[in-house]
Amino acid sequence: MAEPGSEIVEAANETVQGSSWDWNVVWASVADKFVNIAGRLLACAIILIVGHFIIKFVTKKLLTSKKMEKLEPGVRGFLRTFIKVLLHTLLIVSVIGVLGVPMASVVAVLGAAGAAVALALQGTLGNLASGIMLVVLRPFRVGDFIEQGGNMGTVLEIGLFATTVVTIDNRHVVIPNSALTTSTIINYSSEQTRRVDMVVSAAYGSDVEKVKNVILDYAKRDEKILSDPAPFVRMTDMNDSAIAFTVRMWVKSADYWDVRFNLSENIYDEFNKNGIKIPFKQLDVHVKNDE
Repeated sequence: MAEPGSEIVEAANETVQGSSWDWNVVWASVADKFVNIAGRLLACAIILIVGHFIIKFVTKKLLTSKKMEKLEPGVRGFLRTFIKVLLHTLLIVSVIGVLGVPMASVVAVLGAAGAAVALALQGTLGNLASGIMLVVLRPFRVGDFIEQGGNMGTVLEIGLFATTVVTIDNRHVVIPNSALTTSTIINYSSEQTRRVDMVVSAAYGSDVEKVKNVILDYAKRDEKILSDPAPFVRMTDMNDSAIAFTVRMWVKSADYWDVRFNLSENIYDEFNKNGIKIPFKQLDVHVKNDE
């Protein structure tokens, strides 16, 4: 006859033995998974390091190739940024695949995240699309002198999302690309020549032909003023205090501002030398006495 409580002791022993066996299995499973995860993390680290150097090497080779050197600086800068972003994206996707994450899940997550990001960053994505349009359509290039929305300066860089312009007084203005594709842009560097337009005033009583000849003679002496198209000077208006002459001179685009400032100064000097008066605004008052 079994002693009282012997069944309970045997049951407890079996439970302890069963629990001991279960813990061994658990620790063995954890060790296997740890080794597996550690191996994958090591592989990811190696892929990241090697991938970084490969991307750097590939980018350098592409950007220093002869075909890329033929492209404009703005296009090269845009492609450099675009290629780096694309290659780094592929590298990250590769690392996720090595970690064992199902690619279908990754694609689904990326799709959902992309939709959310697209809604949140509509303006940014619009700037990206506009940047691509600027590179393809090329309304201006790096180094061109442009004007947009009151901003006037030389294009320094055409980026993925914005274009940097250096103004005449050396200020850097960053203009969103979407603003450049949806508004009017004046490109002063697109043509080899530009026309300098001025209105010059002379006092009433001045010899019209003499005024025209003085300005035209100066234009012939200025080497920066082109002879073809020929300079143009005509009397075009009779204002309250003076007669107005329209002056048009063609110059090379690079010489525009020098000629524009020199023209004002030198016409003033030529008028003084030739006795041509430049009038002040004046009002003649006649007092009528009815007495």
